[in-house]
Amino acid sequence: MTVNSGMPSEATSLLPEAQQTKRPYSTWRFHVTTPRNIVLLLALNILILSSAGGLTVVPQTRLLEDILCHRFYGDIKGLSDIDESMCKIDSIQSELAYINGLTTAVEAVVGLTFAFPFGILADKIGRKPVYMISMVGTVLYLTSTMAILRFWRIISIHLIIFCSIFQVIGGGTQVLLAVLYSIAADVESSENRASAFFLMALASFIGNLLGPLVSSALMEVASPWVPLLSAIALVPIGVSTFIFIPETLQVKDSDDDDNDSIQDSPSAMSSIKSQARHTLTQLLESFTMLKSPSLAIVLLSFVVQMSLFFGKSTFFIQYFSKRFGWTLAKTGYLLSYRGIISVAVLLLILPGVSKLLLSPSLPFRFSAAKKDLVLAQCSALLMIFGYFFIGGPTVPVVFFGIIVATLGDGLAPLSRSLLTAYIDPQHTSRMYTLVGIVEALGSMYAGPALAGFFTVGMRWKGLWLGLPYFWLAFQCSLVALGLCFVNLRSAIAGKSAESEEEQEGLVPREEDENV
Repeated sequence: MTVNSGMPSEATSLLPEAQQTKRPYSTWRFHVTTPRNIVLLLALNILILSSAGGLTVVPQTRLLEDILCHRFYGDIKGLSDIDESMCKIDSIQSELAYINGLTTAVEAVVGLTFAFPFGILADKIGRKPVYMISMVGTVLYLTSTMAILRFWRIISIHLIIFCSIFQVIGGGTQVLLAVLYSIAADVESSENRASAFFLMALASFIGNLLGPLVSSALMEVASPWVPLLSAIALVPIGVSTFIFIPETLQVKDSDDDDNDSIQDSPSAMSSIKSQARHTLTQLLESFTMLKSPSLAIVLLSFVVQMSLFFGKSTFFIQYFSKRFGWTLAKTGYLLSYRGIISVAVLLLILPGVSKLLLSPSLPFRFSAAKKDLVLAQCSALLMIFGYFFIGGPTVPVVFFGIIVATLGDGLAPLSRSLLTAYIDPQHTSRMYTLVGIVEALGSMYAGPALAGFFTVGMRWKGLWLGLPYFWLAFQCSLVALGLCFVNLRSAIAGKSAESEEEQEGLVPREEDENV
């Protein structure tokens, strides 16, 4: 269970077109009522759940590797301890990579198929019921995974690939995050909404930073089962914070409810189906926004995001451990090392450079859209070189590659911001829905492709062991090349911003003509 840190749109509901009028939140005397306190509880919830997800990555990989190792050496009953160094042979590592990759692909299919219907349901029956349903599916997913890892002698280890099917109950992590961000959007004003989203994203970053750090430390002094069981224990703690949050779905006033109850109550399911058809129609209509080639290029850049995420998390610890002979517990510390750099990039470096490029004191001040485009291009270039070096033959080269690639972590939020330059504000939520679909499609090939290149690299030996990261660098080069063809002249927000700045004398005309 990995809680992603990407922020949904600022829509007040999971499906923004649902027309709702406000009434006071349903409250219990123990509910927090101020928007700020609600957001703080949401951030705490994300912190706990993302920490739980981070705790599982390294130990689950180690247990899988150990099981495959026992099978390879004929110790089906698991009666003997096999040193981890004996598990780094090519056949075991190839099978491990494919299991992890296919697990990611199945999870992506489940999320793409069921996240949307549960989004509709959250706008119909409320945020809290859908959250609890999603948590049931998530807990079943975690417990079934651990059951297979524990009873691998009598249950095929390959069934772990299909544990994500339990996430059809509630839609999985995507729905959990969408519900939490929707609650924040429900209670916060438009002026404070961005700050609320930022706080929640920061909580996710911190959780994903602390999880691998703690799990690696626990694995060095105890069994991999300790961090896994700790992750399970954190889930009810996270859920317990949610009971103090009131239901925030903005429903019709009671008078309207009385008038509509006769029509709605006999066929609640048909109402949901009707809304689903309506929303699906609107989703299909959203594809008509892709008339601009530049908009399509920026949108397609999101197809690589899950490959990049997988390449710097689950797959990375296996790759580095195999190539350089480190234990998985020791390699897990590198995830936190990368996380610290990422937080610095997103909290300090990127905002600082953005402020500099928008500063009126500079003669070459950019418009907001131009700034996003330039920084996105630079981020893609950093990722090209970074992932190429991660595929390098020595530990110092890989460390340098991690730093360079992480400096490009702003690519996704910058591209997301750039998208808004090409659409009207009322279409922002629809565009972000398309982003989610593109990312899910990329998730389907991300894991299996990295596993395939890893297998080929182990067969060819030498420098080719870095083939999976050369593949990631190649994908980043396609993104960078595509961004070079983005034309801001067709941008709605870009045009208005540039025209305003030209009138105010903020942007020199000759530079404006080169945009």
